[in-house]
Amino acid sequence: MRKFLHLVKEGSVFAYGALAGKKVELTSGSINRSIFSLAIPMVMELVMESVFVSINLLIIARLGDKVLGLVGIADNYINFANAIAIGLGIAAATLTARRAGEKDQEGMSRTAHYIILLASAFALLIGGLSFLFAGEIISFLGFNTGIVENGLPFSKLVFLSIGLVILRLSINGLFRGAGDADLAMKSLWLCHISSMVFAVILVFGLGFIPAYGLMGLAYATILSRLLAVLYQFFILLTRKTSVNILVRFHLDLPLIKKILKITFGGLVQYIIPASSWLIMVKIIATFGTTALAGYIIAQRIASVATMPAWGIGNAAGVLTGQNLGAGNPDRAEKTVWRAGGINMTYLIAVAIFWQFAAEYVVTFFTKEAEVARYAVQYIHVVSMAYLLLGFTMVISRALNAAGNIMQVTLLYMIMFYVIQLPLAYLLGVRLQWELKGIFTAIVSSEIVLAVLFLMIFKNGKWKTIKI
Repeated sequence: MRKFLHLVKEGSVFAYGALAGKKVELTSGSINRSIFSLAIPMVMELVMESVFVSINLLIIARLGDKVLGLVGIADNYINFANAIAIGLGIAAATLTARRAGEKDQEGMSRTAHYIILLASAFALLIGGLSFLFAGEIISFLGFNTGIVENGLPFSKLVFLSIGLVILRLSINGLFRGAGDADLAMKSLWLCHISSMVFAVILVFGLGFIPAYGLMGLAYATILSRLLAVLYQFFILLTRKTSVNILVRFHLDLPLIKKILKITFGGLVQYIIPASSWLIMVKIIATFGTTALAGYIIAQRIASVATMPAWGIGNAAGVLTGQNLGAGNPDRAEKTVWRAGGINMTYLIAVAIFWQFAAEYVVTFFTKEAEVARYAVQYIHVVSMAYLLLGFTMVISRALNAAGNIMQVTLLYMIMFYVIQLPLAYLLGVRLQWELKGIFTAIVSSEIVLAVLFLMIFKNGKWKTIKI
């Protein structure tokens, strides 16, 4: 008993240190300590993402099924538009991690300068265009004229805030690559906590503040994202991070080319699943608003449970980059296998939980029996792929960090465009299995992707890539 209490105490002290930003040597010493020193803040970052998704879903559900559908489709477009942010975040984390492993502080600073400049340019371009063409976007995605007109002011503001998301995700990539995962966590926590507080007040009203309904959700979104970006620049300018941007700016065209190349690979890599999600939504919308609502609810609920596993995957990616930069490819490989085992264990427990508890969790978010039936069906089927998903999450991040981005992109292309979407259309629409067929297609493609990732990682060529 005394030994157990000692372990709990030591674990609590270590976790607190990781959340507080206590530095741990990531390229030597205990692999488990290295993994968890990064994984704890990254997991807590995604735990907050899970809490935000759940509370946001509850708020939206109180506004009705039509609003739920509008917000769901708007979110899918935002995920698609944020591809450039994901690409820049991958470039930032990949290059910063490699430079950190090499102990190249000047290289980290130059990388940060160009990441921030490129993120600012893309934020203005994509946020502005999305704002101007908001009506055409949500009309194209399947809503009728009445809903488009009612939802246009909301869509314009939320689409405008895409620019802030591009900045936030790009800068967080710098923090993570440098090993300052706690700062990325804090900026996301600030964003989501403020968003939830603002949403409750502005959507439903409080005291002298009127209830703005759907527009209150838009106001909360843009205010919280602005607050998070201001916090990030405060951290950078006050030098509370390993990334120092307060140095002389040098024109470095080869570095710009390298960042854009990695960004493009990450962008395409993200656009593939994001665009497939949009197409999948259009396919499911043919079955009616009830089926679409069930799918959106289930997708969000399922993502809540898997977000901590993505945190461990992100940690493995940073450690891969830093260890390769430090000339320790074998340690990088051991780290990935260790993190994959941890992830697999966690996701198997989640899958078992969903088989017994999915119905109870879903009915907490919707009282519509048919919507709940579709949602539970999705969760039961998709969780069957969790056994291999744990390794997919880790290996994909590790290959990206090693610079093997285009191969990961090719695998995603095979998964979504060659297997998932054609199979979903065949089973769901042509053979009239409806959502059961679509869910089966999703699981099948996930299994194929996991097997391909394992094969590529085991051949070891990723260890020799120079970036």
